[in-house]
Amino acid sequence: MHKPSTFPREKRPPTIFNQIEVEVAKRTAAGEKVIALHVGDAYLPLPNQLLTPVPDEDLRYGTGLNRYGNAFGDQALREALLDKVRKRNNLPAEGIDSVQITAGATSALHAAFSRLLESGTEVLTLAPYWSILRVVAEQARVKLVEVPFFDSLVDGFDKSTPTRRFDPAEVLKPFLTPKTGGIYINTPSNPTGIVLHREILEKLSLFAQEHDLWVFSDEAYEDYIYDGSSHVSIGSLPDMFARTLSIYSFSKCFGASGMRVGYVAAPPAVISELHRGVVGSHYQAGRYDMLMAWRGMQVFDEVVSTFKPDYAETWQWVCDNLQAETLPCRSGFYFFLKLSPKFKGLPPMEKVYKMLDAGVVLSPGEYFGEMYDEWARLCFTVVAPDEVKEGIIRLNRLLG
Repeated sequence: MHKPSTFPREKRPPTIFNQIEVEVAKRTAAGEKVIALHVGDAYLPLPNQLLTPVPDEDLRYGTGLNRYGNAFGDQALREALLDKVRKRNNLPAEGIDSVQITAGATSALHAAFSRLLESGTEVLTLAPYWSILRVVAEQARVKLVEVPFFDSLVDGFDKSTPTRRFDPAEVLKPFLTPKTGGIYINTPSNPTGIVLHREILEKLSLFAQEHDLWVFSDEAYEDYIYDGSSHVSIGSLPDMFARTLSIYSFSKCFGASGMRVGYVAAPPAVISELHRGVVGSHYQAGRYDMLMAWRGMQVFDEVVSTFKPDYAETWQWVCDNLQAETLPCRSGFYFFLKLSPKFKGLPPMEKVYKMLDAGVVLSPGEYFGEMYDEWARLCFTVVAPDEVKEGIIRLNRLLG
């Protein structure tokens, strides 16, 4: 650690995503049209249902939202989420003491890492993985151990059906050390769009039980699966709820990343520990944001249907027209694709400049795992479908 007298005077460089935004803005100001498919967001506006009061809202939800509320989260929202995780996720949550509202899934993961794991603990991370997780882990003083998983899984798949040839334990065991304290699982997956089927999750659960590991289950994209398969929460499997933190976010299901509301379902004793992490970082999620989330929960399927048909149609078009090798996307907002050989070995920003010169930009793959520098992530929900299609045409031309 630095003292003030020894602290560096130079600013740290901006993130790759900040740099991309600056370059896109420069080129747009110069009259170029750049189709930016690098960030995971929704192009559609906030659903009207979240902005419209429901009948008897003051009685059902409460008033005085300018004041501090319950730092576990407003009770009406926690009750709605308890009902949801029981019925939709089959989690054996007994009461609202099993639910903590957080400022998005990001703060949920930070609270989980920092309160359940000691400094220096290693977390087996199924890669490629959500890029911001490495910043979360750094802040919590834990170490991500990247396990090349989803691409290994594809080798054990027959199309979308898991086979017995793939054993998660065989993939994870070489990375296990005395410092290992948990596993980070993201299904449906960002950035790959792969959905982990029950058979794979059952094997992962046995591994976690055998080695007494926490499971951090990021399920933010659970509502966006396009091939008819089902999402399974690993915490619903036998003997798993006690060691699993099931984490969700309204950023994705309601296309409301600016609201910053997420939640965790876990046993009450675990939630009581996470709660201290929430209070110590941001105290509570914004109360007006929680109210909007509660409104959406009253008509959950209706709100999700604002987005899903549109996304599914675009997903199918990309499946049919993207001329690049991808991991088998079945869900979510992204395709994880292999770049052409001319990108191999280039620094990330050089890759970005090559893409910008072609009028399209994706996220370089090394930010989703050190071994994925030949890959890139494409988001197909961040701009309107016509722009996505034009971006794919430009990308196909660039990749040859």
